Amino acid sequence: MGAYWFQANVEEDIGPVFRELTVCEGKFVRDRIGSHRYKNLVLDNFVVAPGHVMIDTQEPLADCVLPEKTAENYIKRGCTLLLIQHLVTSLRHYREHYDHFLQKFKQLPLDYMILPVVPVKWLRPELIRFFARKGSPFLCIEVQSREELEGVCWEWLTQAQAYKRIPLTLFVKDTENTSNNYSELWSSLCEQYGMIKLTDMQDDEVVSAQNLRDSGIFPNKGGILPGGQADYNLYWIQTDRTFDEHENFRYHNAVPDVTIMNGQVRQVNQNLTDSQPGTHIKVKIHKHFA
Repeated sequence: MGAYWFQANVEEDIGPVFRELTVCEGKFVRDRIGSHRYKNLVLDNFVVAPGHVMIDTQEPLADCVLPEKTAENYIKRGCTLLLIQHLVTSLRHYREHYDHFLQKFKQLPLDYMILPVVPVKWLRPELIRFFARKGSPFLCIEVQSREELEGVCWEWLTQAQAYKRIPLTLFVKDTENTSNNYSELWSSLCEQYGMIKLTDMQDDEVVSAQNLRDSGIFPNKGGILPGGQADYNLYWIQTDRTFDEHENFRYHNAVPDVTIMNGQVRQVNQNLTDSQPGTHIKVKIHKHFA
């Protein structure tokens, strides 16, 4: 859509706030730049919310025959950056597996990151350094019992984190417990050994605002502010409704009427308007805004 500006109610933590925003070359900007002709985008009766950063937990792409089609389902739900889980299954060939895994998603119609998931028995310092170099936002430790966390050389992992400060988190696969049962133990381990972790236990497929900051995804993605990518969703509000009546409405659980990624319309009323491939996004600085 080129260069444009609009005034609208933008969903924030305190509720919708009326703001004026300017977009140029796919990013939010503070003021007009260059010699572009800026158009006025009229968004009356719409609420604007940031594009969702989501983990592919409901529909994993790793084993999809047509990952592009699955990615379209995420776009329809307002996702503008998808974290694709990559399960590490080998200590000898993990580099080659990563390269092969990455090739599968070159035609995805949305921006994506690779999210390494490492079973605790395979956890090694070299894996942490490798995925930090590759720009992964954080590393997930897959654990199936509390006993698996015993005997891990956490000191070595802490030293490996010092390279680029990539955070760690737990993916709990324990059939008898939830991540809440591991929260205190995990926090204690991280405090004891000085490990860098995500603030929130990431149970929801939508990455929390604090975890976006911890991982370094924000402010490039996951927010509405100058310098960030122009990713946002539009929600139509009927004229007979008021914001006060719907103050508990959670936009990240609702289906957006329009999804914009990098300043371009990607879906309208659940119909994709553009299938142009997205980009493999890499984190440059972890915990930059934590």
